[in-house]
Amino acid sequence: MDEVKRKSVTKEYDDADIEEDTPASDTSEPSNKKPKVHITTNNDLDLSLNPHYATKDFTNMLTTVWNSNQENDYKHDKSDAEVYFKPFQICLMPKLLQDKNSCRKLVDEMVHKVHWSRKQMDLYEFYQSTDLSNMSECKYLTNFLYMLRRNVRPWLEKVTNLKLDYVSASCSMYTCGDFLLVHDDLLKDRQIAFIYYLSPWTNAEEWTEEQGGCLEIFNSDESFFPQFPVNRKISPKNNQFAFFKVGSRSFHQVGEVTNFDYPRLTINGWFHGTSNDELIANSLRPLNDIIFKVPEDVQVNVAEIVNEVYITPDTCAKIQERIETNSEICLYEFFKQEIFEAALKQLKTDDSLIWQRQGPANARYYEILQLSSASSTLDDIIKLFSSKEMFALLRKYTDLDLAGDNAKTPMFNFEIQRWTHGNYTVLGDNAICEENTLDLIYYLNAADGAGVITYLAPDAEEIDEAMHNNEYDSDDESVLLTLTPVDNSLNIVYRCLGTTKFTKYVSRNTPLNKGPVFVISCSYKE
Repeated sequence: MDEVKRKSVTKEYDDADIEEDTPASDTSEPSNKKPKVHITTNNDLDLSLNPHYATKDFTNMLTTVWNSNQENDYKHDKSDAEVYFKPFQICLMPKLLQDKNSCRKLVDEMVHKVHWSRKQMDLYEFYQSTDLSNMSECKYLTNFLYMLRRNVRPWLEKVTNLKLDYVSASCSMYTCGDFLLVHDDLLKDRQIAFIYYLSPWTNAEEWTEEQGGCLEIFNSDESFFPQFPVNRKISPKNNQFAFFKVGSRSFHQVGEVTNFDYPRLTINGWFHGTSNDELIANSLRPLNDIIFKVPEDVQVNVAEIVNEVYITPDTCAKIQERIETNSEICLYEFFKQEIFEAALKQLKTDDSLIWQRQGPANARYYEILQLSSASSTLDDIIKLFSSKEMFALLRKYTDLDLAGDNAKTPMFNFEIQRWTHGNYTVLGDNAICEENTLDLIYYLNAADGAGVITYLAPDAEEIDEAMHNNEYDSDDESVLLTLTPVDNSLNIVYRCLGTTKFTKYVSRNTPLNKGPVFVISCSYKE
């Protein structure tokens, strides 16, 4: 973590009023019928489990419930442990450790000793540590890993009837604005996913939904795709342990943290076994292909819509020279001002426009306009981008065979998109360009941070596999271009085979005082 960020988080922790809890006295020790699970490698860290969880009766009860395939949620009266069955099984165990001072020591070590790496990509933004097995300097976190291996792993084997060979665990820190979008964790030998929450601050031990950082659970359809809206939200709660079986429907996300006062701190990871039986080929969950169509034979007067400077021969030649050199250009004030203003007003105020939410949730989340509901200026713009005249203009800009006698089968794809807080697209099969295309991106009601598109030039095989595994992180070399929204600007990008792109998650910190951002997105190919 950069030094500025480390100091900021450290100060928040040091200045916080941490609740002082008196450890249990000797008289509160459980009887022989409730043996205490204890780690003895460090005398100053008490990793004794809540006595309710350290009994055969509790283990037998939870085993029966976990394997019952019932539909109704279950709650254990004595421990307040809960099991949810829909949309997939997840168990919550509050007050996992008997001594909450252990939570304070773990957090103190996470803040002051852990070396954090910033994870920032299409799917996520947060801080993550290395695996706990590589933290020899962090004795408390190392002991926690030891407890997971020696005590929790065999206990989970009994409860879930799964053979668990080893555990991988790391620390995660989400500060305000951080998030992790929808995914299923389904990878190779992952069997059980777990999260242990740490928030030992007074009046902040249990977060509200308004503070964000919830574990958000999704329903899935018959094709194993996650669907909005969110089915269930589980807020961070100090000293709570959550686990669930990783499967083809275990879709979840970490909602954006909106809490400025404290970071969302967890120890999280997976219990691994043999290859997961629910591992399914990506071919069984194919996303719908992008539909291209031929230009329409409609009458369009380009000069009435497009700024006259962009249709002169000299300007067209300069645009072509720029695209040949840089593969991209931004044409500011592309539409005549009166056309831009009329289109924007219609997008913001016309109640007859029909908007449709795009999914599935693990690929995209934004709205598109049902084009048949458009009229007036918007209809004129749709006809422009669909017309042979536009194909001819783009040929002048790029020298691509999009029009004329030598053009074979030029085609295009067209959307008018509406973007607001929480919207995104992520990398995936449909984000990979399978042939050379010309992308056109036009902005209305632009705002910083909404509709930002990033183009990447990945290594085809390695990055494709990493994207499927939700493990890919971008670096400076992989980023080809980032489009910054500007009103009435047309971005033209020549996108080569294998290039990927995504539209950045719109944080709730993004000021959208003027309302949603509208994006006209087109792709043309020879």
